[in-house]
Amino acid sequence: MRVLFDGRAPIDYGQIYLTSRELPDMTGAFAGQVNGLCGAGDPGRLFLMAGTHYGHVGFRVELHDAEPPEAAPQWQDVVEVSFVPRAGVVNLVPWGDGSLAALPLLEDGQDTGPLPVFRVRYCAAGMDEGRDPYGGHDPDELEDGDYTYLDQRPDRYLLCFWPDAGPRGDAILRRTSAAAAYWHDWAARLPAPPTLWERVEAELRERRERQRRQEERQRLEEARRWGGRPPSERLRRVRGNVYGIALLDRDLVDGIAALDDAAQRRIAVWAARRACTVARIADLDWFAPAWRALERGEPLPAEFTDVPALLTRIRGKRTYTVSVSVRRLGWARTDPLRDALDGPVEPVAMALPALVAAAAADPLQAALEAVWAAVSTYAARRGEFLAEIRRAFPTVDRPAGQAGASS
Repeated sequence: MRVLFDGRAPIDYGQIYLTSRELPDMTGAFAGQVNGLCGAGDPGRLFLMAGTHYGHVGFRVELHDAEPPEAAPQWQDVVEVSFVPRAGVVNLVPWGDGSLAALPLLEDGQDTGPLPVFRVRYCAAGMDEGRDPYGGHDPDELEDGDYTYLDQRPDRYLLCFWPDAGPRGDAILRRTSAAAAYWHDWAARLPAPPTLWERVEAELRERRERQRRQEERQRLEEARRWGGRPPSERLRRVRGNVYGIALLDRDLVDGIAALDDAAQRRIAVWAARRACTVARIADLDWFAPAWRALERGEPLPAEFTDVPALLTRIRGKRTYTVSVSVRRLGWARTDPLRDALDGPVEPVAMALPALVAAAAADPLQAALEAVWAAVSTYAARRGEFLAEIRRAFPTVDRPAGQAGASS
């Protein structure tokens, strides 16, 4: 037998703990037990009750090689529990404080494999006397400021460990004091802890709820990106810069998505030509190969796929991209998208991406990107373009109930 601790242990709120990690939960420690003095419901932790509410009590911890003899008669209350440590060394921890003592339950070098099951016997004496705030001292005989009686609490405790074959239920071996009876009765009234299957079911429910919330967040975020309602599966597969037009005119997007590939390609070429017309570059002689390629459904000639190079050729000088950030004090945007479109734009720089977009491999992407580039070119006059496209392609104005339907 080895003595792991023998001294005075501080007690607060009638509690002290034994743990190798976090502290135990009071209800979780005792739920399902018959005894209310030594709670072992939280794996790797013990919740120990004392008669003293506040003060220092005698406390001894012993480690035995085998089950020790029956507790001596001086121990009025005796209970047993099973305990599986999470480490070879556990700590005796007072309430609201750090470790009082490290208790090595295994010899050095023996904590590398599975940790053994221990049986724990918790013995108490003088619990009822410990419930007396003055511990049997006459308060009238104590001098002002004399709190030495807190270091001389009458109750004392013994905690014995020994290896056991496996976990067993807890037991009350001796029941004497009213204080112990109170805690035993309290533990007996606790709801039974959930079974393993109930814990598994609760975890599965929690996972399903987390998944549902995540999917709902994703659905709402997707709807926000697409102008307020979820996209069709066909729209969801579209890549490229298509969210701007979806936020501006979602009904138009659904109308275009409902058309066949040939109609979408016609819209793409038409929108590119309208953008370049507004920018006054559509009729440039050297643009003819680009228009021929688009009309025939062929790839753009290589010289028309480099927008910066096209800008340089049109302007006759090298172009640079400049980013400017402006903060207006006392002014807040009500609609950032429309505010951006209402600002000053360089029509040529806005129109050229429509040319490149119209040649995209996916006809729907080509149409949506070219339409957005045209809207950006029209800028503050975008209402004119949106009216023009509906006149040129009446089929894009489908009843709301048919939006997103296939043609």
